[in-house]
Parts: sequence; structure tokens; C-alpha cells
Amino acid sequence: MTKRQQQREQILDLVKDNRPNTIPQHLLISGKEGAGKSYLIEEFDSKLTACGHRIVKFLYPHCYIVTADNIINKVEASSDQSTIILIDDFDKMLQFLPHDEQFRLRAFLFKKNAPMLIATSTGLYEGFSDYRAPFYDAFRIFHLPSLEKEDYADILPMEVYDWVKGNEDFLSMAAKFGNNTNYIRSLAMAMHHGQNTDEAIQTIVNENSRYFRLLFDNLSGVLQRALFGLAHSGEVAQSAEVQHQSGLSAANTASALFRLEKQGVITRIGEKKRNVSYSIKDYILRRWLIQ
Repeated sequence: MTKRQQQREQILDLVKDNRPNTIPQHLLISGKEGAGKSYLIEEFDSKLTACGHRIVKFLYPHCYIVTADNIINKVEASSDQSTIILIDDFDKMLQFLPHDEQFRLRAFLFKKNAPMLIATSTGLYEGFSDYRAPFYDAFRIFHLPSLEKEDYADILPMEVYDWVKGNEDFLSMAAKFGNNTNYIRSLAMAMHHGQNTDEAIQTIVNENSRYFRLLFDNLSGVLQRALFGLAHSGEVAQSAEVQHQSGLSAANTASALFRLEKQGVITRIGEKKRNVSYSIKDYILRRWLIQ
């Protein structure tokens, strides 16, 4: 059993252990964009429904219009502990929910016989660690572990998994995607339907082009040039190569790379000040930049 499978079973066991006349232990699943959080929420929906739980769910992007009353009224104050609330991208929802609404929601959830909340978050939202925030220390947190090859069986249709599990082209390319479940699923489906590796990669680039455009357009001009220069310098490049490709000064290149690293767009390879290299974290983003 993989780490992700063990974690999933542990969460289901905590739901089973939830006792009447108690305040439930709410659960937060944290992971990077594309790590499979939404897929996991959908899986919990079907499994918990089959076990007789009443499921109330709020899924992003519609959650930006959600208020505390929306959730409370949908759950109903008289509901028993068989009710489970599933909220995907809870961190994004909180960004649109005023503090007074957040405090009302917390008060509703932290009383005896309240429904259990299972939520997901991209990383750890600052409101979960700030002691002044409404949802400070509100969850037992699970960090979604990296995807292993054995986990592919859980995220792919069986006939697709049976086809790709021994395909070396698929496995070598999937390894470049890190922990991005969405990319791996798209790659498997495209290759299973007859596309070669390059065609499948282009399919994934096209699927994510709108998101990449928004990401790129939200960067300053200097950061755009540095990121573009890094993409065209190879999968791994030193600052001097990025400077050459981008046309920026040495000082602006160093500053831009530092800021891109802080934003989580690129990663630094090596700890020394000299001969340090950089790479774009998202393989598909780099392919989009160089097309």
C-alpha cells in the first residue's frame, strides 16, 4: 500500500471514529496545485455516500459566492453526525468570505453534533497558521504525499492503467511531471488514444494554455523576460545564460530569478553563490513558454 493509499484509509477511519455528542475532528488535505486533491474529494464523496453518510459539498470555482448561511442552511442545524461537508479549495473560498462570516462558520462547526468538515487547500493558507484568524488550529492536517507509480491505478480507468503501466515512454515522461495528477491523467489518456509522446505533451499544453497565460500576464515585464529567458536556456540554466537569453542586466536577472523563486515558479539547484542553476518547476509551463 502506498503512502497516499495509507493516508486515504486513515482519513476514512477518522470519519468512522467520529462519535455522537462530541465536537468533530475536522480534516484538511494540503497539497500542491494538481496533486490530486479534487480527485480525492470526489472519491470520498462516493465512498462516504456508499457508507450511508449524507454529503454536502461545495466545489471551487462556485464557492466564491458561498456565505456562512449557505453552508449552515444546506447542512441544517438539526443534522446528526452522519453529515459530512466536503469543500474543495477551502483556502480560495476563505479569500472571498469576510472574517465575520468565517467566525460564524467556525462557531457552527465547533459544537457538539456538528457535521465533520473535510476540506482541501493548495499549500497552507496563512489563515490556518495565524492565531488571530478564524480557522487557526481548526484542522488535523494531512499533507498529500508524492504520487507513486502504484497510485496510477487509483487515478486512471483500469483499461488505461493496464495499457500505460508498462509503457516506458509514458513512465519516463510522467516522472517529469512530479506530483501533478492532472498532467499524468491527461498524458495517459492521450497516449492510450494513440497519440505519441510529443502529441500528448502538446495536448496537455493546450489544455493548460489559458491558465499559463493568466500566470504569465500577472508577472511584471522584468519577471516575464527572465522566465522566458530561463525557458529558452534549457531545462537547467545558470544566471548568465538567462541574462543572455533575456537581454536583462546582470543585476535585474539576479533580482528577477530571486523573485520567481520566492513565488514558487522556479527552483534553485545548488547552494553556492557561484555556479548555482535554476529550472522551471512546471515542465508543461516550460513547454508552453518555448512553443
